[in-house]
Amino acid sequence: MADSPPARSVADSRTRARDIDRAEVSTVLDAAYAEGQLGADEYHDRVRRAGSARTLGELGGLTADLQSPAVFGPPAERKRFGRRHSGEYPARTKARDGDRARTVAALDAARADGQLDADEHTAMAELAAEARTLGELSTLVAELQQRPAAPVKPKARNTFRIVTSAAVALAAVGGFAWTIRADEPAAPAPETTINYNAAPPLVIPTPKLDTVVGFIQFRDDYRAKFGDTLVDEAVLHDEHASAVRRAPDNGDWTVDYTYRGGFDRSNSQVTTRKRDAVDIDLAQVNTDALGAVLNTAAATLNVRDGVVTHLRIADTSWVGRPAITVFVRNEVSQSGHLVLALSGEVLETNPYER
Repeated sequence: MADSPPARSVADSRTRARDIDRAEVSTVLDAAYAEGQLGADEYHDRVRRAGSARTLGELGGLTADLQSPAVFGPPAERKRFGRRHSGEYPARTKARDGDRARTVAALDAARADGQLDADEHTAMAELAAEARTLGELSTLVAELQQRPAAPVKPKARNTFRIVTSAAVALAAVGGFAWTIRADEPAAPAPETTINYNAAPPLVIPTPKLDTVVGFIQFRDDYRAKFGDTLVDEAVLHDEHASAVRRAPDNGDWTVDYTYRGGFDRSNSQVTTRKRDAVDIDLAQVNTDALGAVLNTAAATLNVRDGVVTHLRIADTSWVGRPAITVFVRNEVSQSGHLVLALSGEVLETNPYER
């Protein structure tokens, strides 16, 4: 029988939320979206609700079904054999892209050793790629002999104890070194040679990727890397970006890439491509119109002192075609977003409501 919640939890849920509380929850939602725990629509809805939440209870409900994002430390995993870890997430917890990839890998291994036939493997891999919760993924591998380890909540660390112990150890080592070296002659200072003819290094600033200049650089580098400008989805933040495209050897699969001045595969797994996925051509983006929208986005969305946080280029279901979604936020978590066609036509605005 589960323990009853402490009596003060009800009162805590009614406690008024601060701007910093709303900002922290928004940060968790950003990380969860980046990890694939939330779809775009659900992410935008929760961010909007976080910005207008009045109590800690409202904010807590927005993250109650999420795994602790990896940005707050690597998730622990239980051992493959043994008792169930007490900190394991409940079945309704949102799944990450990594959880889905590990499930597909387990299904691949089961197909290879004869546990699944070809049709079973195909159907289950498609379900795994579309699964939204850990419970859905767990059901798919429940009958397999080798199952991926379930993620568990990371344990809280005693930061004060770690820092204190480290400080004591460093002090001891430092004292020992000083005692030993006190009687040793000081090493002569190395001679410094200055080459007055050396040219200063050329520093080329890297544009922020959520600007039109940054987008153009991303698109040019993408074309140079892959030989075309076709994506299923691209998300551009100020210093990094991600892209999803067809697998080079099989059009029924997709591969995820990260971009920080160059492209790297974000994981070694491939994912089943959605049946209704479309190729989006980055070359069709009207950069002049995009630049104009980005320059006025904060004013258009009534976000005072707001800045563009990221762009998402994807097949946007609610407008029925590929589009660019521009997200704006300020330091007190007031936010809004707008959607524009690749041609530059603004299709939808969702301003901050004061």
